[in-house]
Amino acid sequence: MNEERRGVYPFCAPCTASSEAWAAETAGPMGSRFYGHRDVCENCGSSVRTLYNTVLWLPVSKVGQFRIIPTGGRTYVGRKVVTLPVQTVVRREPVSAIARHPELDADPGYQQAEVYWDDHEPGRALPFYQSALTEREKVLAADDPATLRVRLRVAQGLLATRNYGRAIAWFELLTPQLTQVFGPHHELTRAATEATTGARLMVGGPRSEAQLLADIVAADEDSLLARDPQVVRDRAALGRALLACGDISEALEALTQVVRDATPGHPDTAVYRAALAEACEIAEGRGKKREVQLAEAARRVLTGEGAPTSM
Repeated sequence: MNEERRGVYPFCAPCTASSEAWAAETAGPMGSRFYGHRDVCENCGSSVRTLYNTVLWLPVSKVGQFRIIPTGGRTYVGRKVVTLPVQTVVRREPVSAIARHPELDADPGYQQAEVYWDDHEPGRALPFYQSALTEREKVLAADDPATLRVRLRVAQGLLATRNYGRAIAWFELLTPQLTQVFGPHHELTRAATEATTGARLMVGGPRSEAQLLADIVAADEDSLLARDPQVVRDRAALGRALLACGDISEALEALTQVVRDATPGHPDTAVYRAALAEACEIAEGRGKKREVQLAEAARRVLTGEGAPTSM
């Protein structure tokens, strides 16, 4: 494999650098369709196409431009073409509270995790990072920059050891938090976004992802309490996978349970609430009776007295 090919599979490096990971949104009341076929890449074979929202197969609004590689039939993998803005103001690196807890970075277990990671042994590093994360979350916020860096290592370790379902669950939780804390173009945010795409390519599509996560949630429920963070995180990923499959009712039920079980005031709760709100919007847009009823019930959970909040 030469340098040109060292991008995010199956895209080459130049095409990866000029685009960002993207997954097709769940279809709402309108359809969508690609038009055009230009800038074919000689390295990976991808081409740039323009995606439009359509009504009765007629384009009505432009969504954006995407690099597309067909995978057979009507299936494809895609990346959104981006032009990174010229930043006149450099975003400051967020400040962590870890300065008040130097023992966390000095912990021998964390130091061992870093050694294994630098030696390209993620499987051996993973349990040490998981232990270090537990210790950090005792004294630091879940969205503290220092916590997020170790959370990302845990997610990357799960991906490297082929635990794709739990990796996806972690990355889906992490990506909005990394975007909020570090910004959308930070190397950590991009690493999480790219990793989510890679994990999903390995799983093989929304249906396979939903089945994998359903099995993981079932295993969680056999061994953990309902409000355990792992159960909540994995069930949230299942809800989003069901949403991507178009199983709106099942997605609403799963995500509503997630928000009910979420810890009030915890940073993760904001991510879960946003996912449920998105599912409600899709259900309301489709207008199907059962889905609308479930969305109404979900809205009551989001807004009712005593509902978990992100504040």
